[in-house]
Amino acid sequence: MDIVQLLADQSLKAIQKREQIAGALEHNQITAGELNTYAIDDKGTGIILEAMEAVSRKNPALADADWLNYAGSHILSTANALKREASRVVGNIAHVFPDQLGGAVQNLLKNTADAGTVVRWGSAYALGRIVLIPRYANSDLFDTLAGLAERETENGVKNQYLAGLKKAKKLRESTTSGGRTS
Repeated sequence: MDIVQLLADQSLKAIQKREQIAGALEHNQITAGELNTYAIDDKGTGIILEAMEAVSRKNPALADADWLNYAGSHILSTANALKREASRVVGNIAHVFPDQLGGAVQNLLKNTADAGTVVRWGSAYALGRIVLIPRYANSDLFDTLAGLAERETENGVKNQYLAGLKKAKKLRESTTSGGRTS
């Protein structure tokens, strides 16, 4: 599949392009590693990230480390839509790569102070899923997210934190009680 040609095709709507890219990713006709080799503008990158998000939401096991690297490289983009979609991809696949999230976590935390609600929501979405990974549930990240939730004024963003924290709290309790749940 020629991604550059597909993205430049004026006869196709963005949703059609996204669906074709998602299909190609699902069937391994294109890899996330290949995507890094193209010079693609923000609009095209947004379509690619939306396709990756749709695929990773349904089947996160299809992702490899290149997915994490591609999405991670756009978390601090200048475009809010790219920040949001990249964060969602990372959130969807975080549990597949628990040992490779350090840089993504740091960048997601930077975006929690962004003025854009969609950027903060995307970061909260990803961080709320990352904190469900045992090593993060039992780390300072839990307390950091609790503080962010307390300070967040937008309910949609706050609810992303709270949902992750609620599940992570149960995980923390089960690990501190020797695996017993009460």
